[in-house]
Amino acid sequence: MLTQLGRVSLEADGRFATEAELQFLKDYLESADHRISAYQKIRDTEEQIMDQVEEKALEQNNRVFFKGTRDMSATCRRDRKQVLKSLAAAMLVSDLDYLRDSMLLWTSTLMKAFQTEQPSKVTYQLLPSVVKEHLTTEEMQQVMPALQFSQTLLS
Repeated sequence: MLTQLGRVSLEADGRFATEAELQFLKDYLESADHRISAYQKIRDTEEQIMDQVEEKALEQNNRVFFKGTRDMSATCRRDRKQVLKSLAAAMLVSDLDYLRDSMLLWTSTLMKAFQTEQPSKVTYQLLPSVVKEHLTTEEMQQVMPALQFSQTLLS
């Protein structure tokens, strides 16, 4: 929303915004209650979400968070929490550019550098189903684009 609002502000400089330019704002305002509610639920259940993702990942592969003999569980959890916070913030303001620029490109680069793509692939494929357990259908509709975007870039 912030990126789009800035874009409309620049493009409409010296004139009124068109209906098409304002439509994103109307859409955002209609979904604001669901966005806020989803954000609050994700914030309040962050630890549960992290626990559930980790549990499901370990069910698939009990060494998913190991790199050789080194247990990377704490590092992976810290990174997942940062991504979850960023995707919740991006969903709240309806700005996937923010998500990409603030977290996903950096995280993706680090994963490649440290060769931790496998745990990431597993956990970010599990994240949408786990988050869905904590949200209503309407809230999930708001957060799903950010979840899918994260999944695409980090899986």
